[in-house]
Amino acid sequence: MLPYVKLVPNADGTFDIYLEYSKRDAEFAREWSGKDPGEIPPSVLETIRSHAKKARIKSIKIFASGVLVSTLALSSLLPVSAASDHYVLGYLYHGTEQQYYEYVNQTGNVLDTVAPSYFNIAEDGSLVLNHPSTSFIEQMHAKGLKVVPFLSNHWNRTAGINALKDVETLSTQIASYVEEYNLDGVNVDIENVTHEQKDQYTELVRLLREKLPEGKELSVAVAANPNNWQVGWHGSYDYAALAEHADYLMLMAYDEHFEGGEAGPVASVDFVERSIRHALTYVSPDKLVLGVPLYGRVWSLDSTRIVGKGTGSRVIQDIVKTTGATVTYDETAQAVKAEFTITDSSPQYTVGSDFVLLPGRYVAWYDDARSYQAKLSLIEKYGLKGAGSWALGQEDPSIWENYESWMDGNTPDTEVPAPDDSTDTAEYFIYEVRKGDTLWKISQKLLGDGKRYPEIMELNQLTSETIYVGQVLRIPKE
Repeated sequence: MLPYVKLVPNADGTFDIYLEYSKRDAEFAREWSGKDPGEIPPSVLETIRSHAKKARIKSIKIFASGVLVSTLALSSLLPVSAASDHYVLGYLYHGTEQQYYEYVNQTGNVLDTVAPSYFNIAEDGSLVLNHPSTSFIEQMHAKGLKVVPFLSNHWNRTAGINALKDVETLSTQIASYVEEYNLDGVNVDIENVTHEQKDQYTELVRLLREKLPEGKELSVAVAANPNNWQVGWHGSYDYAALAEHADYLMLMAYDEHFEGGEAGPVASVDFVERSIRHALTYVSPDKLVLGVPLYGRVWSLDSTRIVGKGTGSRVIQDIVKTTGATVTYDETAQAVKAEFTITDSSPQYTVGSDFVLLPGRYVAWYDDARSYQAKLSLIEKYGLKGAGSWALGQEDPSIWENYESWMDGNTPDTEVPAPDDSTDTAEYFIYEVRKGDTLWKISQKLLGDGKRYPEIMELNQLTSETIYVGQVLRIPKE
């Protein structure tokens, strides 16, 4: 039976990993000190590995029915190379602070860094601080995550050009805010300027490297450019020069098909791979992070009202379920295509920022586990630094279960063994979330009343109703 796993802080800033077994599994718990890592459940080792990437682990403590039975050193379970696992960045764009917490929590222990939208550029080029939360920053640090906000003009060309006219002031302000709010660096994401601003763009990044406090992270989000365009938006990025000053470049390998264009995949595997190959002619693999879209796009089939509006993959999956859509998987593109019809009796769905889907026929392109695996496996193939996701909260949370395995080029077994629901402790028993579970369904099945799911949330300190396959929950006794 799998243990309940949690990270417990120590006064010296380190953490202990607690593995809590029930009384029934006490014998297994006591055998940990003599086990070879190959005998330990892979899901438990992966959880330990994930925690070790993000926090200074002092020890691993094994409990049986609340009694400490063994204390182990991290090195006894994981090889030294465990710390070299791929880097994972998650952008935070829309949402409240509470939603930010929920988006991060549903990723499990995959992330290394979060990039909230704290640095905005106004029309006149001035820097606008977007309400950074000291409590959120502290909470992320407590989880062992870096907080590296992104600087963005949000596709406003005038704002971006004006900002790059005075990179001296802009870089000074950013460096000051990074220090004031105890941030871990900055991710530069100025888009839709032109080749005429290329040198100014590079100079901004050079000045940021010079002015940021030592040890702070500096990265740049760059457009994918498989066709090697040198003018317009794509021409604003000097890959080689930017990489010279930045810790890494985050390659936005998406929007192959975009708003206003013809229907097609947001990021076919061929487009992604060609984008990587082009970037690697200028940048070493260890300085390249692959950007992955957590959204899809929708087009009207019998009008021009909706032309590639972006919306979260989770929303598209909801539409597919409720409309009886025709879904096909494009093996060449490694992407999902769904054709559906909205009727007067359909639920109301909104795509983009505020476009309601009116009755009519539509097509959507998005990603599922197969297409994410195809894209993320390129990280191992080309020896890249890791992955970045735009943007958290739009995805089907179940993708995080295998995210790191996909980056390692593996094809994990996604089937979760049926849990032993009879495991007893003094106040609760353990349940591992299965495919199709919701908190309401779990409460109905195990507690006899779906309305008791808030008790499960309280016992597990959940801040949202989002759960994911493989998650271990404490279930209160009836």
